[in-house]
Amino acid sequence: MTTIPDKAGTTGTGQDKKIGTLVLNLILVILSVATLVPPFHCVAGIFLLVGCGVHVALHGHWIKAVILGMPKNATPAFHRQRRLFWAKLLSGFLCGLSGLVGLPLQFCVTPIHVLSGLAFFSLNIYHLLQHRNWFRKNLVIFHLTPR
Repeated sequence: MTTIPDKAGTTGTGQDKKIGTLVLNLILVILSVATLVPPFHCVAGIFLLVGCGVHVALHGHWIKAVILGMPKNATPAFHRQRRLFWAKLLSGFLCGLSGLVGLPLQFCVTPIHVLSGLAFFSLNIYHLLQHRNWFRKNLVIFHLTPR
């Protein structure tokens, strides 16, 4: 079974990192939903683009393992994660780039922007469902779920 590298060597307390990661993930979820509301679409999209960049930077150890490392004993789950990463990266890049290019001209409704945005949104919902247990476990920090 392939293991994902741990976060050894990072600074800060474990609790601080969990809270920070949880807050960032919740903000990204809120921004994703806000892109569906027309008056907030452009602003939320720009913040979502920045937030995704921060999210990817925080998970650099995992991304290096997915991009650079192909272990001999890679499991089907590892290959699924790798395909999901590339699909999200491509659809998010296409959506963000087409949105930023169209922003000054106010024509963000190009087929590329719409289709890549729907793909990115759908893939992120799938990604959130994969991590539902992590969210459930870490929401205890804020006492939002019963212990």
